[in-house]
Amino acid sequence: FSGCIGLTSVEIPNSVTSIGVGAFYGCIGLTSVEIPNSVKSIGSQAFDGCIGLTSVKIPNSVTSIEYAAFLNCIGLTSFNVGSENTRYSSENGVVYSKAKDMLVAYPGGKTGAFTIPNSVTSTGDYVFDGCIGLTSVEIPNSVTSIGVCVFEGCIGLTSVINLNPVPQTIGGDVFADVPLSSETIFVPAGSLAAYQAADVWKDFGTILEIGATIPTPSLMES
Repeated sequence: FSGCIGLTSVEIPNSVTSIGVGAFYGCIGLTSVEIPNSVKSIGSQAFDGCIGLTSVKIPNSVTSIEYAAFLNCIGLTSFNVGSENTRYSSENGVVYSKAKDMLVAYPGGKTGAFTIPNSVTSTGDYVFDGCIGLTSVEIPNSVTSIGVCVFEGCIGLTSVINLNPVPQTIGGDVFADVPLSSETIFVPAGSLAAYQAADVWKDFGTILEIGATIPTPSLMES
């Protein structure tokens, strides 16, 4: 159904076990989709560009959500994962692994600031890609691994708080299309030099140390 801009709703039958790569890519008129409890996998970019979607329910049966499955869904404000799903979970509309140690998917239409929970140790690829309403993010010291293109296109992002004293190793694609020279990053006391020397992190226009008291930008919603 890629490019079917007049498609407004879809009811997928229970016989379907997989939604393929780019299946509904660019279906800008799609406002409703019901994913049955038979579906086990959602392919990469399956719903990429479906700007009319506002919420998506991930059934208990889904065990694989590929990268960028819901990329550029700028109207999407929440995910709801079935409580008996063994692989994924959701909280405040955001998708995590079941153990909540990995951040899997963030709704592209969610606005404001976001604090990544302390249980998270890694992020998937493209998690915040295209989230133009994201203004600030706090990364806890538990996060040691950040996926590719995680903040690509987050043009509304103005500040980052990274509480890990050791800068995570990341590539230039993580903040692709984000004007880092005009961005501010807050880092733990004593780690200023490390961030000033670390690839990509050193490209932030302003790098400030913080102490035990987190500055105002961290007053974020979950």
